[in-house]
Amino acid sequence: MDYLIYYLVPSALLMVTFISWVLTRSVKASSGIDVAVVLFLLFMMVAMLIGPAYVYLTTLNFTIGDVAIWEIAVFMSVGMMPIGVLLFAKFWMQGDPDRKGPLPLSSLLEHVSGLRLSYILLLFFSELLMGWTFNLASGIIGLSDGYTLGAVESEISYSLTTYWFVFTMVAEMGITLFAFRNTVRRDLLAVLALQAVVMFLTPTALALQSWETYTVYLEAVVMTGVVVFAIVYLRRSAQRDLALLDYLGLFIIANAIMMGGFLLWLATGDTLLLALSLVVETLIYFDAVLTGAGLGQTFRGGFIPRPSLQPPTAVDPAVVPSPS
Repeated sequence: MDYLIYYLVPSALLMVTFISWVLTRSVKASSGIDVAVVLFLLFMMVAMLIGPAYVYLTTLNFTIGDVAIWEIAVFMSVGMMPIGVLLFAKFWMQGDPDRKGPLPLSSLLEHVSGLRLSYILLLFFSELLMGWTFNLASGIIGLSDGYTLGAVESEISYSLTTYWFVFTMVAEMGITLFAFRNTVRRDLLAVLALQAVVMFLTPTALALQSWETYTVYLEAVVMTGVVVFAIVYLRRSAQRDLALLDYLGLFIIANAIMMGGFLLWLATGDTLLLALSLVVETLIYFDAVLTGAGLGQTFRGGFIPRPSLQPPTAVDPAVVPSPS
């Protein structure tokens, strides 16, 4: 299976780069059509990964060929055609100066919180299915005939704790933080970077005794720094950012759950609690980076003013009514 790494690693990097680019586009979207394109791209990514997973669960036969064929089919039929139509519609609308009224799909901009939730869930499922798919392709996990729902849950939770999920998520964090380095506030950017470091130091990411030992100590040092930062921020900041404080609190709680999950894994081999902590960390990261980067601030109004093509006419002072 070693030869598969030469295919899987570049594929994972391409997917991570693609998801990161879509994430940055979601913040920069300015119209309903832009938002629809982002949603289509995220749905495409999820659909591309659901296909091989479905084939695997129904046949227990998983090959690189299945993944490649499904990728090509989805990119051609599900992904590019709707995106092409939307992009054509966008340019057509922008090139029609006589049109007035609401922009197409402007209703997508009315509820930023719901849109943010949709982005977060689609981004998370993309990461979840990508980690599961690459674990299957590399032979790290696998079901047997007569499997149960509990076996599927155990397999997915284990895949969340391996390097295929952890390191790809860290790579995505690094790319998006670099892209938003001039957009996100410095204090939030620093904590987001620390969260990326903490996730990178997940003890179960690599099946090495030295990795498990040293990462626990290093992660404890980093989290101590996060707690110190929170205390200093509370004491010195005249105007506290409640959103940042909420994020810090959730981050610290998620890491405490991670430590408990690691201890449970050492004692029993169960990865469920550890996987749940990584899920929470992923969700709060996406929420924090979308909010901190200003999701919704680039949305334009739902109407395009109709430009006047005629020069202004002079007003005859004789017909102007005199004030009473």
